[in-house]
Amino acid sequence: MNAAPRSSWPISSRYVTIINKLFQGLSPAQISPGHDEQRFWQELLSLEPDRTFLTRLLSTLSKDECLISHKLVLHALFTVCTVFAADRKGKETSGHAIDTLSIMLHTVLAKNLAGWEVMEIFANSVNEADRVFMEFVGMIADVLGDNNAPEALRHRVLQLAVVFTCSISQLSPGAYLLRRDLFPCIAKVITSPDTQRFTFEASLLLSILANFHKSDAARLNPYLQRIRDTQDTELMRKICWAAGFALDAAVKAYQEISDDSIPTFAKSVGALFTSLLPDRALVMQPLDVPRDFLKTQPIEATVSLLPVFEFLFFNPLFAQVLVDMIHKPSDNKQSAPVPPLAYNILSLSSYVLTHASSSASPRTLAYANLALNTLLVMSENAAIMSVFCKPASSKEAIRLCRQRLPLLPVPSSTRAPICALLDCCVLWLRHNLHKRLDVYTFTTCIWTCYRVIWYLQKERIRLDYDWLELWKAVVDLLGFLSSKLDSLVTTGGIERLVQETIRLLDLALCKADLILPTPTAVHEFIYEVVRSSAVIRKQTLLLELLGQPTSVDRGASLRSDSASNTLSRVLSTAAYYEGKLTSAGTRSAKDAFRTVSKDIEQNGLHSAHNADDTDPPKYAEDVVSFIRVACTDGLALMS
Repeated sequence: MNAAPRSSWPISSRYVTIINKLFQGLSPAQISPGHDEQRFWQELLSLEPDRTFLTRLLSTLSKDECLISHKLVLHALFTVCTVFAADRKGKETSGHAIDTLSIMLHTVLAKNLAGWEVMEIFANSVNEADRVFMEFVGMIADVLGDNNAPEALRHRVLQLAVVFTCSISQLSPGAYLLRRDLFPCIAKVITSPDTQRFTFEASLLLSILANFHKSDAARLNPYLQRIRDTQDTELMRKICWAAGFALDAAVKAYQEISDDSIPTFAKSVGALFTSLLPDRALVMQPLDVPRDFLKTQPIEATVSLLPVFEFLFFNPLFAQVLVDMIHKPSDNKQSAPVPPLAYNILSLSSYVLTHASSSASPRTLAYANLALNTLLVMSENAAIMSVFCKPASSKEAIRLCRQRLPLLPVPSSTRAPICALLDCCVLWLRHNLHKRLDVYTFTTCIWTCYRVIWYLQKERIRLDYDWLELWKAVVDLLGFLSSKLDSLVTTGGIERLVQETIRLLDLALCKADLILPTPTAVHEFIYEVVRSSAVIRKQTLLLELLGQPTSVDRGASLRSDSASNTLSRVLSTAAYYEGKLTSAGTRSAKDAFRTVSKDIEQNGLHSAHNADDTDPPKYAEDVVSFIRVACTDGLALMS
C-alpha cells in the first residue's frame, strides 16, 4: 500500500507538539533534553498560543482527568504562567502567559467543580492554595496598578481578572480576590486617560467582585464598602460614560430587529408609495416581533446595568453624578451623540420589560428584574426625581419600545422623563401577565409607581401624562390575579402583590386632585375605578382566600389588616359614584362618564381617606440573584 502524499499529512505546529507531549505526561526535561526547566517554559511561552487547539484540548478533558491524570501539568502551567505574566520585560511571553491563563480558567472552571477541586487542580493541593492563588491575585493587582506597564498588557490582565471572577462565581477560591483589595488599581484603570477606554470591563469586574457572597458576607467584602464610601466623582462619571455607550448599543440591537420609530409625515408618505408598488401591495410591517428574533436579546453588553445599579443603590453621590450628566455635552464631537445614561436606562428598560416574557427564559426575566429594581431605586431618590419631573429638551428625547400591541400613546418630545419611567411600568404590566407569574418583579413595578405618585403629591406636581394607560394596566393586573389564581405558577407573594396594588389605587384616589393635570384626567380616573368596581370587589375574596390564619408573621398580619382597610376605602369611593349612576338612570358609558364628571365638578372628589403624610418606606433591594447571569454574560463578552 502506497504511503499517503506528504502534502496530506497533518502538520502540527511546534506549540501544539509541545502541549500534546505535556498532556501525554512527559516532563520538560524529557521534551527538551539539555535545557533547564526555566528555559523550557520561556521558549514555550515565546510561541503564539494556538487558542483553538488549547481550548478544544482542555474542553474535552473530564473532571476526573483534570483532578488525577492531568493535575500536575495544569498546576505547572498555571503557576508558570502567573510568574511570566508578572514579568513586564518580556512583552511576548507575558502576553502569551495571560492568554494561556484565560483559556485555562475559562475551560477548566466550566466543568462544574467544587471549590476544593479548583484548589487541587491549580494549586496541586488545598494546602498550597493560599500561596498559589495569592500570587495570582497579586500579579493581577501589580499589573493593573502599574502605570508604566503597556496598555495592551493591562487590558489583557483586566480581561483575565474578569474571566477568573466570572468563572469562579461564588466558589470558595473567589475569596482570594477579597483578601487583596483591587479597588485602587481598578479605579486607576477607569480614571487614567491611557486606560479609561477599558472602563466597561473594569466596572463589570468591580460589580461582580462586590457580589461575591454578598448576602452572607457583606461586611467582609471590601468592594461593597469601597462602593459605599468612595467620593471619586470622576470614577463615577467614567462608569456612567461607559455604561451609556453599552446600553445605547443594547437599545439599537432591539431596534435593528424591528424598526419601531414613530412615523413622521415624510416616512408615512414614503411608506404609502412603497406599498403601492406591485410586489409590495400586500406586504404589511408586523408590529409584534416574532419570539425567535428575540432569543439573543438583550445583548450581553446590557450587563453594564449591574455596576450602575450597584452604585445607585449603595452610594448617594452617584445619583447626583447621574443627573448632572443629563445636560453635559458629549466629549466626542466626531461621533453621533449618545443619550445621557439616565435616559438610556429608561429606553433600554422599555425594551427589556416589553419582551421579558416573550422567550420565557430565566435570563430575560433576570434582566427585567434588574431593570425594574433600577427604576425603583431611581424613583426613591429625590435628586433623580427632581430632574426627571422637569420637561426635557427636544434634543434629548427618550426612545421607548413600540414593538408590541397595544402601543403607548405617541409622546411629546418635551414631556418630563418621569413619564417614560411610568411608561416602562405600564409596558411590564401589559405584556407579562402569564401563567408563570414573576410576582416579585410585579410587586417591584407597583412599588415604583407608588413612589412616583407619592413624590408628585408631596411636591404638588400635576404631571401631564396619559394616566388612563396606567390605571387600566393596574386594574388589568387585579383582574388577572382574581381570575387566574388557581392556575398561576409562582413562588409565592401573591397576597403582598394584591395588597400593594390596592395601596397604589388608594393613594392615587386620595391625591388625585394633586397629581392629575386637568379635571378631565380626574374624571377619567374616577370613572375607570367605577367601571372596574367588580374587579376591585373580587380582591376582598382574594385577600380572604390568600390570608389564611397559618402565618406567624406579625408583619404579614398587620399588612393584611391595613390592606382590608385600604380596600374598603377604595370600594367606598366606587360605591358612592355607583349610587349616583343608579340615581341618574344612566344607560350608556357616555352618560355615566358625564354623570361622574358633573358630580365631581359640583361636590368635589368624594373620598373616605384620612391624609397620611408619612414618608413610605424604601423597598429597593439588592439584586443578589442577578450574579449568575452577570457572570455568564461577562464570560461571553471575554470570549
